[in-house]
Amino acid sequence: MIFSVVAIPALALVGASIDYTRSTGVISQAQAAADAAVLAAGAQASATQSARQTIATNTANGYFGAGASKLNMTITETDVSPGLYEVTITGSMPTVVSKVLGKSRMQFSVTSRATTNGVSDSKPLEMALALDNTGSMSNNMTDLKSAAKTLVDTVMGSGGGAARVSVVPYAAVVNPGLANDPALPSYIDTAMANPFNGVWQRGAWLTYGKPCGTPYWGPPSGGGGGGGGGGAGSGGTGDARDIIDILKPIRHLAMELFGVSSAHAAGTTPNTVAPVSTNTWNSPQSHNSYKVPVQFQTVGKDIWGQYSTGGCDWLANPDTVSHIDLFERVLTPTGLPVSWKGCVEARLSKAEQQWANSNWGWGLSANKDYDIGEDEPTPSDKASLYVPYFAPDEPDYSPYTWSYVAPGAYSSTNRGFHNNYLKDGGYLSATDQGSIPSTWNWKQLGQFDWSGGQYLLKYDGATKAAIIQETPDANGYTYGPNMGCPDPILRLTNVKSDVTAKIDGLKYWQSGGTIISEG
Repeated sequence: MIFSVVAIPALALVGASIDYTRSTGVISQAQAAADAAVLAAGAQASATQSARQTIATNTANGYFGAGASKLNMTITETDVSPGLYEVTITGSMPTVVSKVLGKSRMQFSVTSRATTNGVSDSKPLEMALALDNTGSMSNNMTDLKSAAKTLVDTVMGSGGGAARVSVVPYAAVVNPGLANDPALPSYIDTAMANPFNGVWQRGAWLTYGKPCGTPYWGPPSGGGGGGGGGGAGSGGTGDARDIIDILKPIRHLAMELFGVSSAHAAGTTPNTVAPVSTNTWNSPQSHNSYKVPVQFQTVGKDIWGQYSTGGCDWLANPDTVSHIDLFERVLTPTGLPVSWKGCVEARLSKAEQQWANSNWGWGLSANKDYDIGEDEPTPSDKASLYVPYFAPDEPDYSPYTWSYVAPGAYSSTNRGFHNNYLKDGGYLSATDQGSIPSTWNWKQLGQFDWSGGQYLLKYDGATKAAIIQETPDANGYTYGPNMGCPDPILRLTNVKSDVTAKIDGLKYWQSGGTIISEG
Protein backbone atom coordinates (compact mmCIF):
# COMPACT_ATOMS: atom_id res chain seq x y z
CA MET A 1 0.00 0.00 0.00
CA ILE A 2 2.81 2.41 0.88
CA PHE A 3 4.46 1.65 -2.47
CA SER A 4 1.24 2.40 -4.33
CA VAL A 5 0.80 5.71 -2.56
CA VAL A 6 4.36 6.74 -3.37
CA ALA A 7 4.42 5.36 -6.92
CA ILE A 8 1.42 7.32 -8.19
CA PRO A 9 2.82 10.81 -7.47
CA ALA A 10 6.26 9.66 -8.59
CA LEU A 11 4.82 8.48 -11.90
CA ALA A 12 2.99 11.77 -12.27
CA LEU A 13 6.21 13.69 -11.67
CA VAL A 14 8.20 11.62 -14.16
CA GLY A 15 5.43 11.80 -16.73
CA ALA A 16 5.12 15.54 -16.40
CA SER A 17 8.87 15.93 -16.75
CA ILE A 18 9.04 13.83 -19.93
CA ASP A 19 6.08 15.50 -21.56
CA TYR A 20 7.23 18.96 -20.53
CA THR A 21 10.58 18.34 -22.22
CA ARG A 22 8.79 17.23 -25.38
CA SER A 23 6.50 20.25 -25.28
CA THR A 24 9.40 22.71 -25.08
CA GLY A 25 10.78 21.23 -28.29
CA VAL A 26 7.42 21.57 -30.03
CA ILE A 27 7.01 25.15 -28.80
CA SER A 28 10.49 26.06 -30.06
CA GLN A 29 9.66 24.59 -33.45
CA ALA A 30 6.30 26.37 -33.50
CA GLN A 31 7.98 29.70 -32.72
CA ALA A 32 10.40 29.21 -35.60
CA ALA A 33 7.45 28.32 -37.84
CA ALA A 34 5.58 31.47 -36.77
CA ASP A 35 8.67 33.61 -37.41
CA ALA A 36 9.04 32.22 -40.92
CA ALA A 37 5.31 32.47 -41.60
CA VAL A 38 4.99 36.12 -40.60
CA LEU A 39 8.07 37.04 -42.67
CA ALA A 40 6.67 35.24 -45.69
CA ALA A 41 3.22 36.79 -45.28
CA GLY A 42 4.53 40.28 -44.55
CA ALA A 43 6.70 40.20 -47.65
CA GLN A 44 3.50 40.15 -49.73
CA ALA A 45 2.23 43.55 -48.62
CA SER A 46 0.30 44.08 -51.85
CA ALA A 47 -1.57 40.77 -51.57
CA THR A 48 -4.98 40.33 -49.97
CA GLN A 49 -5.31 39.26 -46.35
CA SER A 50 -6.71 35.96 -47.56
CA ALA A 51 -3.61 35.38 -49.67
CA ARG A 52 -1.35 36.21 -46.73
CA GLN A 53 -3.34 33.75 -44.59
CA THR A 54 -2.68 31.02 -47.13
CA ILE A 55 1.02 31.89 -47.27
CA ALA A 56 1.31 31.82 -43.48
CA THR A 57 -0.54 28.51 -43.20
CA ASN A 58 1.54 26.79 -45.86
CA THR A 59 4.82 28.13 -44.46
CA ALA A 60 4.06 27.08 -40.88
CA ASN A 61 2.79 23.64 -41.84
CA GLY A 62 5.90 23.14 -43.95
CA TYR A 63 8.01 23.44 -40.80
CA PHE A 64 6.29 20.42 -39.26
CA GLY A 65 5.83 18.31 -42.37
CA ALA A 66 3.77 15.18 -41.79
CA GLY A 67 3.82 15.85 -38.04
CA ALA A 68 1.57 18.90 -38.44
CA SER A 69 -1.56 16.73 -38.51
CA LYS A 70 -0.84 15.45 -34.98
CA LEU A 71 -0.75 18.91 -33.42
CA ASN A 72 -4.29 20.18 -34.13
CA MET A 73 -2.81 23.53 -35.15
CA THR A 74 -4.70 26.70 -35.92
CA ILE A 75 -2.63 29.26 -37.82
CA THR A 76 -3.97 32.80 -37.89
CA GLU A 77 -2.53 35.70 -39.86
CA THR A 78 -3.71 39.12 -38.69
CA ASP A 79 -3.15 42.54 -40.22
CA VAL A 80 -2.67 44.43 -36.96
CA SER A 81 -2.26 47.77 -38.72
CA PRO A 82 -0.98 48.92 -42.11
CA GLY A 83 2.43 47.33 -42.54
CA LEU A 84 2.28 45.39 -39.24
CA TYR A 85 1.52 41.68 -39.47
CA GLU A 86 1.04 38.98 -36.84
CA VAL A 87 0.92 35.19 -37.00
CA THR A 88 -0.37 33.14 -34.07
CA ILE A 89 -0.10 29.37 -33.92
CA THR A 90 -2.15 27.47 -31.35
CA GLY A 91 -2.34 23.73 -30.99
CA SER A 92 -1.96 20.74 -28.74
CA MET A 93 0.46 17.85 -28.69
CA PRO A 94 -0.33 14.29 -27.60
CA THR A 95 1.29 13.24 -24.32
CA VAL A 96 3.26 10.05 -23.81
CA VAL A 97 3.19 9.37 -20.07
CA SER A 98 0.77 11.95 -18.69
CA LYS A 99 -2.13 10.40 -20.60
CA VAL A 100 -2.06 7.53 -18.10
CA LEU A 101 -3.05 10.12 -15.50
CA GLY A 102 -5.86 11.52 -17.62
CA LYS A 103 -4.01 14.31 -19.49
CA SER A 104 -3.96 13.23 -23.10
CA ARG A 105 -2.82 16.50 -24.71
CA MET A 106 -0.79 19.60 -23.83
CA GLN A 107 -1.75 23.01 -25.22
CA PHE A 108 0.67 25.53 -26.74
CA SER A 109 0.47 28.95 -28.32
CA VAL A 110 3.09 31.20 -29.95
CA THR A 111 2.95 34.57 -31.69
CA SER A 112 5.32 36.42 -33.99
CA ARG A 113 5.11 39.90 -35.52
CA ALA A 114 6.81 41.59 -38.46
CA THR A 115 6.59 45.11 -39.77
CA THR A 116 7.00 46.17 -43.37
CA ASN A 117 5.91 49.75 -42.84
CA GLY A 118 7.29 51.88 -45.62
CA VAL A 119 8.76 48.94 -47.54
CA SER A 120 10.10 50.26 -50.81
CA ASP A 121 13.25 50.24 -52.91
CA SER A 122 14.73 52.75 -50.46
CA LYS A 123 13.43 50.82 -47.41
CA PRO A 124 13.46 47.16 -48.47
CA LEU A 125 12.42 44.09 -46.52
CA GLU A 126 15.73 42.43 -45.64
CA MET A 127 16.17 38.78 -44.67
CA ALA A 128 19.40 36.89 -44.00
CA LEU A 129 19.47 33.10 -44.29
CA ALA A 130 22.12 31.73 -41.90
CA LEU A 131 22.44 28.15 -43.14
CA ASP A 132 24.22 25.32 -41.32
CA ASN A 133 26.94 23.91 -43.59
CA THR A 134 28.78 21.86 -40.96
CA GLY A 135 29.64 18.19 -41.32
CA SER A 136 26.54 17.11 -39.40
CA MET A 137 24.51 18.28 -42.40
CA SER A 138 26.22 15.87 -44.81
CA ASN A 139 23.05 13.80 -45.25
CA ASN A 140 20.66 16.74 -45.07
CA MET A 141 22.00 19.25 -47.58
CA THR A 142 19.30 18.39 -50.13
CA ASP A 143 16.54 19.09 -47.61
CA LEU A 144 18.28 22.29 -46.47
CA LYS A 145 18.47 23.62 -50.02
CA SER A 146 14.87 22.69 -50.78
CA ALA A 147 13.54 24.38 -47.64
CA ALA A 148 15.64 27.50 -48.18
CA LYS A 149 14.51 27.89 -51.78
CA THR A 150 10.87 27.39 -50.78
CA LEU A 151 11.20 30.25 -48.31
CA VAL A 152 12.93 32.39 -50.94
CA ASP A 153 10.10 31.68 -53.40
CA THR A 154 7.58 32.82 -50.82
CA VAL A 155 9.42 35.96 -49.74
CA MET A 156 10.85 37.15 -53.06
CA GLY A 157 8.19 36.05 -55.51
CA SER A 158 9.72 36.50 -58.94
CA GLY A 159 12.43 38.80 -57.56
CA GLY A 160 13.30 42.35 -58.46
CA GLY A 161 11.06 43.85 -55.77
CA ALA A 162 11.53 45.36 -52.33
CA ALA A 163 12.44 42.04 -50.67
CA ARG A 164 16.19 41.51 -50.42
CA VAL A 165 17.81 38.30 -49.21
CA SER A 166 21.35 37.37 -48.19
CA VAL A 167 22.78 33.88 -47.76
CA VAL A 168 25.23 33.21 -44.92
CA PRO A 169 26.79 29.71 -45.02
CA TYR A 170 28.42 28.96 -41.69
CA ALA A 171 30.68 26.16 -40.52
CA ALA A 172 33.16 26.73 -37.69
CA VAL A 173 33.54 30.25 -39.04
CA VAL A 174 31.88 32.65 -41.47
CA ASN A 175 33.41 34.13 -44.62
CA PRO A 176 32.22 37.74 -45.11
CA GLY A 177 34.01 37.84 -48.46
CA LEU A 178 36.39 40.62 -47.51
CA ALA A 179 39.68 39.14 -48.71
CA ASN A 180 39.97 41.41 -51.75
CA ASP A 181 38.23 44.49 -50.33
CA PRO A 182 40.45 47.60 -50.71
CA ALA A 183 39.09 48.90 -47.39
CA LEU A 184 40.41 45.80 -45.61
CA PRO A 185 42.73 47.55 -43.10
CA SER A 186 39.89 49.61 -41.65
CA TYR A 187 37.96 46.66 -40.23
CA ILE A 188 40.25 43.63 -40.32
CA ASP A 189 43.01 43.40 -37.73
CA THR A 190 46.12 43.03 -39.86
CA ALA A 191 48.45 44.54 -37.25
CA MET A 192 47.53 42.60 -34.09
CA ALA A 193 45.62 45.44 -32.45
CA ASN A 194 43.01 42.95 -31.24
CA PRO A 195 44.69 40.90 -28.47
CA PHE A 196 43.09 37.67 -29.68
CA ASN A 197 45.07 37.83 -32.93
CA GLY A 198 47.52 34.92 -32.63
CA VAL A 199 46.56 34.30 -29.00
CA TRP A 200 47.13 30.54 -29.27
CA GLN A 201 50.70 30.91 -30.51
CA ARG A 202 51.79 33.95 -28.53
CA GLY A 203 54.17 33.19 -25.69
CA ALA A 204 53.84 29.39 -26.02
CA TRP A 205 56.75 27.47 -24.48
CA LEU A 206 58.43 25.49 -27.25
CA THR A 207 61.53 23.61 -26.14
CA TYR A 208 64.18 23.55 -23.43
CA GLY A 209 67.95 23.96 -23.29
CA LYS A 210 70.23 21.07 -24.23
CA PRO A 211 72.21 21.31 -20.96
CA CYS A 212 69.05 20.47 -19.04
CA GLY A 213 68.89 16.86 -20.21
CA THR A 214 65.26 16.06 -19.39
CA PRO A 215 62.85 18.33 -17.48
CA TYR A 216 62.10 17.10 -13.97
CA TRP A 217 58.86 18.41 -12.49
CA GLY A 218 59.35 17.05 -8.99
CA PRO A 219 58.24 13.82 -7.30
CA PRO A 220 54.75 12.68 -8.34
CA SER A 221 52.06 12.67 -5.66
CA GLY A 222 52.25 8.88 -5.45
CA GLY A 223 56.01 8.89 -4.82
CA GLY A 224 58.75 7.59 -7.04
CA GLY A 225 60.99 9.29 -9.52
CA GLY A 226 60.11 12.04 -11.94
CA GLY A 227 61.02 13.29 -15.34
CA GLY A 228 59.38 12.08 -18.52
CA GLY A 229 61.13 10.75 -21.56
CA GLY A 230 61.02 12.35 -24.97
CA GLY A 231 61.22 15.92 -26.10
CA ALA A 232 59.86 19.10 -24.63
CA GLY A 233 56.37 18.67 -23.36
CA SER A 234 56.17 14.96 -24.12
CA GLY A 235 52.53 14.89 -23.21
CA GLY A 236 52.66 14.10 -19.52
CA THR A 237 50.75 16.09 -16.94
CA GLY A 238 52.49 18.74 -14.94
CA ASP A 239 54.18 20.40 -17.89
CA ALA A 240 54.74 24.06 -17.05
CA ARG A 241 53.13 25.05 -20.32
CA ASP A 242 49.80 23.85 -18.92
CA ILE A 243 49.72 27.02 -16.83
CA ILE A 244 50.92 29.44 -19.48
CA ASP A 245 47.60 31.29 -19.50
CA ILE A 246 47.93 31.85 -15.77
CA LEU A 247 51.31 33.43 -16.32
CA LYS A 248 50.27 35.81 -19.10
CA PRO A 249 49.58 38.78 -16.79
CA ILE A 250 53.19 38.74 -15.58
CA ARG A 251 54.84 37.84 -18.87
CA HIS A 252 56.12 41.33 -19.62
CA LEU A 253 57.62 41.65 -16.13
CA ALA A 254 59.10 38.18 -16.46
CA MET A 255 60.78 39.03 -19.75
CA GLU A 256 62.56 41.91 -18.11
CA LEU A 257 63.73 39.58 -15.37
CA PHE A 258 64.93 37.07 -17.98
CA GLY A 259 66.87 39.73 -19.85
CA VAL A 260 64.97 39.61 -23.15
CA SER A 261 63.34 42.71 -24.53
CA SER A 262 59.72 42.57 -25.69
CA ALA A 263 60.14 45.48 -28.09
CA HIS A 264 58.83 44.85 -31.56
CA ALA A 265 57.67 46.67 -34.66
CA ALA A 266 53.98 47.29 -34.19
CA GLY A 267 51.72 44.92 -36.08
CA THR A 268 54.38 42.48 -37.29
CA THR A 269 55.23 38.92 -36.38
CA PRO A 270 58.94 38.42 -35.60
CA ASN A 271 60.80 36.90 -38.51
CA THR A 272 60.86 33.12 -39.00
CA VAL A 273 62.01 33.22 -42.64
CA ALA A 274 65.69 32.52 -43.29
CA PRO A 275 67.98 34.14 -42.48
CA VAL A 276 66.71 34.36 -38.91
CA SER A 277 68.63 36.84 -36.78
CA THR A 278 69.41 35.87 -33.20
CA ASN A 279 70.55 37.43 -29.96
CA THR A 280 72.77 35.77 -27.37
CA TRP A 281 71.04 35.13 -24.06
CA ASN A 282 72.97 34.13 -20.96
CA SER A 283 70.54 32.63 -18.49
CA PRO A 284 70.93 34.36 -15.10
CA GLN A 285 69.58 31.20 -13.45
CA SER A 286 71.52 28.34 -15.13
CA HIS A 287 74.41 30.45 -16.49
CA ASN A 288 74.09 28.63 -19.82
CA SER A 289 74.30 30.53 -23.09
CA TYR A 290 71.78 30.30 -25.97
CA LYS A 291 70.94 31.83 -29.31
CA VAL A 292 67.41 33.27 -29.35
CA PRO A 293 65.57 34.41 -32.51
CA VAL A 294 65.03 38.15 -32.36
CA GLN A 295 61.91 39.05 -30.35
CA PHE A 296 61.33 35.44 -29.25
CA GLN A 297 61.15 34.96 -25.47
CA THR A 298 62.90 32.89 -22.82
CA VAL A 299 62.04 31.50 -19.40
CA GLY A 300 64.85 31.09 -16.89
CA LYS A 301 65.47 27.86 -14.99
CA ASP A 302 62.98 27.47 -12.09
CA ILE A 303 62.42 31.21 -12.01
CA TRP A 304 59.28 30.74 -9.88
CA GLY A 305 60.83 28.25 -7.47
CA GLN A 306 61.99 24.63 -7.41
CA TYR A 307 60.58 22.51 -10.26
CA SER A 308 58.58 25.46 -11.64
CA THR A 309 60.22 25.06 -15.08
CA GLY A 310 61.38 21.47 -14.71
CA GLY A 311 64.90 22.62 -13.92
CA CYS A 312 65.37 23.93 -17.46
CA ASP A 313 65.68 27.13 -19.42
CA TRP A 314 62.95 27.42 -22.07
CA LEU A 315 62.52 29.02 -25.48
CA ALA A 316 59.09 30.61 -26.04
CA ASN A 317 57.25 32.16 -28.94
CA PRO A 318 57.18 35.95 -29.25
CA ASP A 319 54.37 37.93 -27.71
CA THR A 320 53.37 39.40 -31.07
CA VAL A 321 51.80 37.13 -33.70
CA SER A 322 49.59 38.28 -36.59
CA HIS A 323 47.55 35.73 -38.50
CA ILE A 324 47.94 37.65 -41.75
CA ASP A 325 51.72 37.37 -41.42
CA LEU A 326 51.51 33.60 -40.96
CA PHE A 327 49.56 33.14 -44.20
CA GLU A 328 52.46 34.70 -46.07
CA ARG A 329 54.82 32.10 -44.55
CA VAL A 330 52.92 28.99 -45.72
CA LEU A 331 53.48 27.70 -49.27
CA THR A 332 51.18 25.49 -51.31
CA PRO A 333 52.54 22.16 -52.65
CA THR A 334 53.35 24.07 -55.86
CA GLY A 335 55.32 26.72 -53.98
CA LEU A 336 52.87 29.64 -54.02
CA PRO A 337 52.04 31.60 -50.84
CA VAL A 338 48.68 30.67 -49.31
CA SER A 339 46.22 33.55 -49.45
CA TRP A 340 43.79 34.42 -46.68
CA LYS A 341 40.39 33.27 -47.93
CA GLY A 342 38.40 35.85 -45.96
CA CYS A 343 37.07 34.03 -42.88
CA VAL A 344 37.11 35.85 -39.56
CA GLU A 345 36.94 34.88 -35.90
CA ALA A 346 33.97 35.88 -33.76
CA ARG A 347 34.31 39.16 -31.94
CA LEU A 348 34.25 39.37 -28.14
CA SER A 349 31.22 39.89 -25.93
CA LYS A 350 31.26 42.56 -23.24
CA ALA A 351 31.76 39.89 -20.55
CA GLU A 352 34.71 38.37 -22.44
CA GLN A 353 36.34 41.77 -22.78
CA GLN A 354 35.88 42.41 -19.06
CA TRP A 355 37.44 39.02 -18.26
CA ALA A 356 40.43 39.71 -20.53
CA ASN A 357 40.92 43.11 -18.89
CA SER A 358 40.80 41.66 -15.38
CA ASN A 359 42.98 38.63 -16.04
CA TRP A 360 45.34 39.76 -18.78
CA GLY A 361 45.28 43.55 -18.50
CA TRP A 362 44.29 44.07 -22.11
CA GLY A 363 42.56 47.44 -21.72
CA LEU A 364 39.60 46.71 -24.00
CA SER A 365 36.61 49.07 -24.12
CA ALA A 366 34.25 46.41 -22.66
CA ASN A 367 31.15 48.49 -23.37
CA LYS A 368 29.59 46.57 -26.27
CA ASP A 369 28.68 42.97 -27.06
CA TYR A 370 30.54 42.77 -30.34
CA ASP A 371 29.84 39.04 -30.69
CA ILE A 372 26.17 39.67 -31.52
CA GLY A 373 26.21 43.36 -32.46
CA GLU A 374 26.35 45.02 -35.85
CA ASP A 375 28.63 47.86 -34.80
CA GLU A 376 31.08 48.74 -37.54
CA PRO A 377 34.74 48.00 -36.79
CA THR A 378 36.86 51.02 -36.01
CA PRO A 379 40.63 51.20 -35.45
CA SER A 380 40.02 53.32 -32.35
CA ASP A 381 38.38 50.34 -30.59
CA LYS A 382 40.59 47.29 -31.03
CA ALA A 383 37.91 44.90 -29.71
CA SER A 384 35.69 45.91 -32.62
CA LEU A 385 38.17 44.73 -35.26
CA TYR A 386 37.72 41.33 -36.87
CA VAL A 387 40.62 38.89 -36.44
CA PRO A 388 41.54 37.00 -39.64
CA TYR A 389 40.91 33.28 -39.20
CA PHE A 390 44.04 31.12 -39.36
CA ALA A 391 43.91 27.35 -38.83
CA PRO A 392 47.33 26.29 -37.45
CA ASP A 393 49.20 23.23 -38.58
CA GLU A 394 48.59 20.38 -36.14
CA PRO A 395 51.10 17.90 -34.62
CA ASP A 396 52.76 15.03 -36.49
CA TYR A 397 51.43 12.10 -34.45
CA SER A 398 48.25 10.24 -33.58
CA PRO A 399 46.67 11.23 -30.25
CA TYR A 400 45.23 7.70 -30.16
CA THR A 401 48.29 5.53 -30.86
CA TRP A 402 51.19 7.97 -30.27
CA SER A 403 52.62 6.88 -33.60
CA TYR A 404 54.24 9.23 -36.11
CA VAL A 405 51.84 10.50 -38.79
CA ALA A 406 53.33 12.32 -41.76
CA PRO A 407 51.63 15.54 -42.89
CA GLY A 408 48.88 14.97 -45.42
CA ALA A 409 45.21 14.11 -45.82
CA TYR A 410 43.46 12.66 -42.78
CA SER A 411 43.33 8.86 -42.64
CA SER A 412 40.95 6.91 -40.42
CA THR A 413 43.63 4.21 -40.34
CA ASN A 414 46.42 6.41 -38.94
CA ARG A 415 44.02 8.61 -36.92
CA GLY A 416 46.33 11.58 -36.82
CA PHE A 417 45.29 15.18 -36.36
CA HIS A 418 42.93 16.45 -39.07
CA ASN A 419 44.89 19.52 -40.17
CA ASN A 420 48.48 18.33 -40.37
CA TYR A 421 49.95 20.10 -43.38
CA LEU A 422 53.56 20.88 -42.27
CA LYS A 423 56.32 19.03 -40.46
CA ASP A 424 56.78 20.38 -36.97
CA GLY A 425 60.55 20.65 -36.74
CA GLY A 426 63.88 18.88 -36.92
CA TYR A 427 63.17 15.77 -34.83
CA LEU A 428 63.49 13.57 -37.96
CA SER A 429 66.01 15.60 -39.93
CA ALA A 430 67.98 18.75 -39.19
CA THR A 431 67.00 19.96 -42.67
CA ASP A 432 63.23 19.89 -42.01
CA GLN A 433 61.48 23.22 -41.67
CA GLY A 434 61.46 24.61 -38.16
CA SER A 435 64.59 22.71 -37.16
CA ILE A 436 66.74 24.42 -34.55
CA PRO A 437 70.41 24.93 -35.47
CA SER A 438 72.71 23.06 -33.09
CA THR A 439 74.56 26.29 -32.34
CA TRP A 440 71.47 27.72 -30.65
CA ASN A 441 71.88 25.20 -27.79
CA TRP A 442 68.16 24.34 -27.66
CA LYS A 443 66.74 20.82 -27.93
CA GLN A 444 64.84 19.98 -31.12
CA LEU A 445 61.07 19.92 -30.73
CA GLY A 446 59.96 16.49 -29.52
CA GLN A 447 58.41 14.15 -32.09
CA PHE A 448 55.28 13.52 -30.00
CA ASP A 449 54.76 17.04 -28.77
CA TRP A 450 51.36 18.69 -28.53
CA SER A 451 53.06 22.09 -28.69
CA GLY A 452 53.90 21.32 -32.32
CA GLY A 453 50.66 23.06 -33.19
CA GLN A 454 52.00 26.27 -31.64
CA TYR A 455 55.51 26.01 -33.03
CA LEU A 456 56.09 29.28 -34.88
CA LEU A 457 59.46 28.46 -36.45
CA LYS A 458 57.93 25.92 -38.84
CA TYR A 459 56.23 28.74 -40.76
CA ASP A 460 59.45 29.43 -42.62
CA GLY A 461 58.10 30.79 -45.91
CA ALA A 462 60.26 28.36 -47.88
CA THR A 463 58.99 24.81 -47.33
CA LYS A 464 56.07 23.56 -49.42
CA ALA A 465 53.12 22.24 -47.46
CA ALA A 466 52.26 18.56 -47.84
CA ILE A 467 48.64 19.42 -48.60
CA ILE A 468 46.55 22.55 -49.06
CA GLN A 469 42.90 22.01 -49.98
CA GLU A 470 40.35 24.78 -49.67
CA THR A 471 37.24 23.09 -51.06
CA PRO A 472 35.85 19.95 -49.40
CA ASP A 473 37.12 16.61 -50.65
CA ALA A 474 34.84 13.57 -51.02
CA ASN A 475 34.60 13.32 -47.23
CA GLY A 476 34.04 17.01 -46.65
CA TYR A 477 37.56 17.76 -45.38
CA THR A 478 39.76 20.75 -46.15
CA TYR A 479 43.40 21.34 -45.18
CA GLY A 480 45.68 24.28 -44.54
CA PRO A 481 45.41 27.69 -42.87
CA ASN A 482 41.92 28.13 -44.39
CA MET A 483 40.65 24.76 -43.14
CA GLY A 484 36.87 24.81 -42.64
CA CYS A 485 36.52 28.30 -44.11
CA PRO A 486 33.33 28.10 -46.21
CA ASP A 487 32.40 30.00 -49.33
CA PRO A 488 31.77 33.76 -48.98
CA ILE A 489 28.36 35.03 -48.01
CA LEU A 490 25.99 36.45 -50.59
CA ARG A 491 25.20 40.03 -49.64
CA LEU A 492 21.64 41.38 -49.67
CA THR A 493 20.15 41.33 -53.14
CA ASN A 494 16.75 41.36 -54.80
CA VAL A 495 18.04 39.25 -57.70
CA LYS A 496 16.33 35.97 -56.96
CA SER A 497 18.44 33.93 -59.38
CA ASP A 498 21.59 34.94 -57.48
CA VAL A 499 20.03 33.80 -54.20
CA THR A 500 18.88 30.41 -55.52
CA ALA A 501 22.21 29.83 -57.28
CA LYS A 502 24.03 30.49 -54.02
CA ILE A 503 21.80 28.03 -52.19
CA ASP A 504 22.24 25.38 -54.90
CA GLY A 505 26.03 25.69 -54.58
CA LEU A 506 26.17 25.06 -50.84
CA LYS A 507 28.20 22.11 -49.55
CA TYR A 508 29.06 20.69 -46.14
CA TRP A 509 32.41 21.32 -44.43
CA GLN A 510 33.91 18.92 -41.88
CA SER A 511 35.98 19.92 -38.83
CA GLY A 512 33.64 22.66 -37.68
CA GLY A 513 31.16 22.88 -34.82
CA THR A 514 27.53 23.89 -35.20
CA ILE A 515 27.74 27.30 -33.54
CA ILE A 516 24.35 28.68 -34.55
CA SER A 517 24.72 31.96 -32.68
CA GLU A 518 27.86 32.87 -34.63
CA GLY A 519 26.18 32.04 -37.93
